[in-house]
Amino acid sequence: MRIALIFVVCFLFSCGEKKQENKMIQKVTTEKEEVNQLKEKLLEKKEQRLEKERKELRQKLLASKPDENLKNSLLAELYLRNLVHRNEESLQFNLVFDLHGFDCGAPDCYSTTIKFNIPYANPISFPKTIPFSFAEEGCTIDKEISRGGIFQLLEESEIGVNYYSKSEKSNLVIQKEGTQTNLYYFPNTTKGKIQLKSINQFIESIDETSEESNAPYTSGIMNMYDYSIFVQNN
Repeated sequence: MRIALIFVVCFLFSCGEKKQENKMIQKVTTEKEEVNQLKEKLLEKKEQRLEKERKELRQKLLASKPDENLKNSLLAELYLRNLVHRNEESLQFNLVFDLHGFDCGAPDCYSTTIKFNIPYANPISFPKTIPFSFAEEGCTIDKEISRGGIFQLLEESEIGVNYYSKSEKSNLVIQKEGTQTNLYYFPNTTKGKIQLKSINQFIESIDETSEESNAPYTSGIMNMYDYSIFVQNN
């Protein structure tokens, strides 16, 4: 009888300890969830504040730019970043591509620069053909590569323009995607391979391990949305 009583007492004590342990675990879990929720709310507020600041800086930068025609065109973001300048009756493009492929987003040690002019028009109009200069220089290039070519307009719409160079076998694309503007230079392409309507799907399907990779060159400047930099340099 005594042994049975001891067993019952031990059992009840063990259950009590287990219940207490479960309560502690539940309390710790609840506290962790509350901390995580607080962190998420703080992060969300920070992102909202940064987005508000970004928009305010963009508006400040827009107000400082004189050409309303450019500010309301496909070229607005290039204009804000000083990649496009108006000179008398022409627009000068100086497009520097320093991201070659899908890396971590840091500029490479070499750059590809494409320069050309187009006639200024209101509204902005893109010519059927554009003579351009092409240059590459940097750590992996012993001597600067410099040559010229002709871009042929393949597509022009509200979402962008798509030019192709037969001599370079490449596409130059300016694409509007929501509030973002993308600037791409695709090497190793054939005419018609790159299309505005399917450009995102094409990029997702690219195999960078291929020797003839079509991974686009992009511009570090176009990937920067800290408009304070452009306000300072304006």
